[in-house]
Amino acid sequence: MSSDITASVSSKHAGERAAAEALEEVPGLGHAPDTVSPHYDAVATVTLRPDFDLRDLDAVPQGTRVEIKSAMVVYASGERGRFYFRPSQHDALLNVNGVYLFVVCEPTPDRDILAMTIVSAVRVDDQLPEWFNGGDGRSDYAQLAWSNFVAPAEVSQR
Repeated sequence: MSSDITASVSSKHAGERAAAEALEEVPGLGHAPDTVSPHYDAVATVTLRPDFDLRDLDAVPQGTRVEIKSAMVVYASGERGRFYFRPSQHDALLNVNGVYLFVVCEPTPDRDILAMTIVSAVRVDDQLPEWFNGGDGRSDYAQLAWSNFVAPAEVSQR
């Protein structure tokens, strides 16, 4: 297995662990398996109110689709972790007025959560840079540091 494939598998597994932990921590989110939609991970089973850190949202209505994105707080290089976006997934979330649940995790295999926030796909769209070519038959992508959505002080206080 090449190192690129190994890193991809490891990132996918770590992301799944972080998503599972986020689903446990946020009451009112129900898991949506890939067989339901490959473009989002959860659905709000109740209206989520601002007592959860909703940032720019007054509330997340019941039925809203939620894509969970995780990033490590720092990479081995010392740089802040980044959330990765794919055009098809992002466009699908925009089309259903969905939201992202951003999760900042420890750089450990368990991916313990340090901070979370929910941000509308529309707000994310306003911040996305250009799409980069994924190369070798892979989808295009964009990436943003977690600090675009979560204040660094919030990560250290949790």
